[in-house]
Amino acid sequence: METLAWVYFYASAFVVVVILSAAARHKVRFSGDFIGALTGYRLLPEGVLTIWWVVPTLEALAVAEILFSYGQSRWLAAALFALYGAAIATNLLRGRQHIDCGCGGEGTPISWGLVLRNAVLLLIALPLSTPDGGFTIVMGFLVVLTGALGLLAYAIVNQMFANAAR
Repeated sequence: METLAWVYFYASAFVVVVILSAAARHKVRFSGDFIGALTGYRLLPEGVLTIWWVVPTLEALAVAEILFSYGQSRWLAAALFALYGAAIATNLLRGRQHIDCGCGGEGTPISWGLVLRNAVLLLIALPLSTPDGGFTIVMGFLVVLTGALGLLAYAIVNQMFANAAR
């Protein structure tokens, strides 16, 4: 049982690190698209949009928090996923379904499915205590495999949302 706890602990940290790293990179690389998505949400005054770079900076800090704590501290990542889900839900409740989620990649309209996806990411990002037991090669292999499967599932879900919009 401690092998499963060990694998989940590190694989979930790995998945969150990869997702947030890719998100921060995409927001910086395609800042115009990101600013457009932020504008579409209509949650912030236009003047605040000039400091759009705060969001990818927070994502990078969340990655650093996880890496430097060896996966034990994930509070910033969890808070970001909660914030993203709340922003999407707010617009859906306002009846604004045809805005880009700003998730990166293909333009994807916001949906309750994205709120659910962010809730799942929030649960995955919740901080855990380091499991007992030592590292073995098998555990390392299982962490990489589980992390890769988690990222594949994330990519499939995102593609399903993008395809549903077509």
